[in-house]
Amino acid sequence: MDKTHYKELIEKYFEETITDVEIKELSDWIKNDRQLHDWWEQEFERSDSSMNPVLRDKLFARIKEETLGQEEGGEKEGIQRLEQIQEKDESLKNKKVRTLRIIPWKWVAAILLPVCVAFFTYYLLDSSPTAETPFIVKAAKGDKATIELPDGTNVVLNSASQLSYLNNFGEKVRRVQLNGEAYFKVAHDEKHPFVVQIGDLEVKVLGTSFNVSAYEDAKDVTVVLLEGKVGIYAQEISHIMKPGDKIEYNKTTHRITTARVHPDDYIEWTKGNIYFEKESLENIMKTLSRIYDVEIRFDSGKLPKEYFTGTIPGGGIQNALNILMLTSPFYYEMDGSVIVLKEK
Repeated sequence: MDKTHYKELIEKYFEETITDVEIKELSDWIKNDRQLHDWWEQEFERSDSSMNPVLRDKLFARIKEETLGQEEGGEKEGIQRLEQIQEKDESLKNKKVRTLRIIPWKWVAAILLPVCVAFFTYYLLDSSPTAETPFIVKAAKGDKATIELPDGTNVVLNSASQLSYLNNFGEKVRRVQLNGEAYFKVAHDEKHPFVVQIGDLEVKVLGTSFNVSAYEDAKDVTVVLLEGKVGIYAQEISHIMKPGDKIEYNKTTHRITTARVHPDDYIEWTKGNIYFEKESLENIMKTLSRIYDVEIRFDSGKLPKEYFTGTIPGGGIQNALNILMLTSPFYYEMDGSVIVLKEK
């Protein structure tokens, strides 16, 4: 696992949404990572002199909060030892780490986790961001997210999508990275172009509204323009879009195809509906899987190649499948938590 994963676990820890399994994973990482373990011990020993007193007091208060609710007996002894840490006596400084080392693993998990999380968060998460530090916003499967960027641009993220931008956003150019689907209403700024980066493809605007679909498991990046003017740039490709244009950029061939569409259809997802135009059932099921956070499988080699055009209103996965069944030759069965599509 990379550090980003553990940062996410730390955020969940403070938000109190972390699961017992994730707490164990984070505790194991802190316990077994020798470099991190040595680092926090050194920081803990130096905390009286080098640590901000407010932060130190908050840290110790957090440790007590995490431990005071534990059981009687040997663990109560651990609480008494823990309270000794706050004493100012110089003679206790060399006992801090030793005291923590001799308590049982249950206490190690209870104490190590808040201590390391506090230090790790203070130094790596809450420190002042640099120009290379990305701000990341995610919409999980089954969710959507609405964001207002520092320039006033509004973005709606579709299910299983991620948007990121650097701390220097807007200094010269307003650049964001997208993985997934998003609807942008870009604040007008002639001096600072707005750029959506998807791999080697750039969607560049000054002020406009458009939709971009760029999921990793899709072969194409799709851009639909509602208002304004958009430039599409990739390698030697340069294409200017007008309202009502749709372009599809093939990630493999690096070629684009264009079409005229009703652009409002392509932002139906922001209202809870789903629009498909001559889309294969294979891609439709990928979309439904993301939106409703379910697993869908085919029990037929023919069904994935069936196509569908139309709007599916919100109402749940079964409602969506029932509508598709009206025009497509399949039925479905529930196999535990998995939906299996079978040919009629």
